[in-house]
Amino acid sequence: MSLRCSDEAELRDDPLIGTAPPQRDWLLVEHPGPWPVTAPFGAGLSTALLRELGHPELRTLFIRRHGRDGAADRLTGPRRWYRSHDGRLRTGLWQRPDELLASLVPDSGEEHTGPLLLVCAHGVHDLCCAVKGRPVARALAQRWPEATYECSHVGGDRFAPNLLLLPDLTCYAGMSPSEAVSTVESHLAGRVDPARLRGVAGLHPAEQVALGAVLERWGPAPVTAAAPRLVEQTGGFDAGRWTIDVIGVAPLPARVRVEIDSSRRAEARLTCRATRPTRALQWDVVWVGAGPSPA
Repeated sequence: MSLRCSDEAELRDDPLIGTAPPQRDWLLVEHPGPWPVTAPFGAGLSTALLRELGHPELRTLFIRRHGRDGAADRLTGPRRWYRSHDGRLRTGLWQRPDELLASLVPDSGEEHTGPLLLVCAHGVHDLCCAVKGRPVARALAQRWPEATYECSHVGGDRFAPNLLLLPDLTCYAGMSPSEAVSTVESHLAGRVDPARLRGVAGLHPAEQVALGAVLERWGPAPVTAAAPRLVEQTGGFDAGRWTIDVIGVAPLPARVRVEIDSSRRAEARLTCRATRPTRALQWDVVWVGAGPSPA
C-alpha cells in the first residue's frame, strides 16, 4: 500500500510554519454536501452568485457539523453563514442562495461571539483530509459542540489534519485528536503552541515564520500579542532574504527583528491528487533578536 501525501510529508519532516492560507477575509456557508473537488463551485450555488460573492481576498468555504448532525437528511430549514472580516465574526441565516448576499453588507446579520473551529474534512479533494480530519473534528465537536465544524478545502493537504480558528485566523496541523483538543485548549487560554502552528492566515509567509520564531523563544503568548510587519525584501521566493519586525505586547518583547531566508525544497508530491512532484517553499530563520539585526 502506497503512502498518502501527509504520511510522506511527515517522513520528510516538512515544516509547517509559513504555510497558512493567504486570505484574511472568509465566508463560511453551511452546506451538508456532498462537496465536489472544486467546492464551493459545482455544489448547488450558481457560478454567477459565487462570482458576486467573491473577490480576490475573500475565501468561501462550505461547513457542516460533524457526523450525522451534518448530514443532508438532518439539516432542514434555514442554514447558517458566517463572515470573518477585520477580526470580527458575523452570522446570519439563508435558505435561498441570493440571501447569502447579505454576508457582504457591513453589519448585516448579528455578531458571533466566541471562536469557530474549522477542520478540513474535504475527502474528495484529498483523502488525507477525510482520514485524518474527521477524527479530529469528532474530538473537537465533543469538547466544543457549538464551535466546531467540518469544512471544505483550506489548503496544505500534506499537513492533514488542518485546523483553522476564527476570528484570529490561526492555523494548526498535523495533530492527533487528543493533541488537537489540548492545542485548542492552550490556544483559547492564550498559550499558542508553535510546534503545530502553520501560521496566521492573511500574513505573508515570512511574517508567519517570524511570528512563530518569536512565540517559540518568548512565549507562551496569545497569537494576538504579536504583530509582524515586513520591513525589507531582497531577492525573490526562490532565493531571498526577508527582514521582519515583530511588534509585541507582554509577555513578548516590544520589538523583535527576524531575518529569514527563502528557498525551494526538493521535488515532492504535495497532495494525494498531484500528477507530478512540486518544489515547495522553504523558510529558514537565520537571525532573531530584540533589536536591530547585524549588518
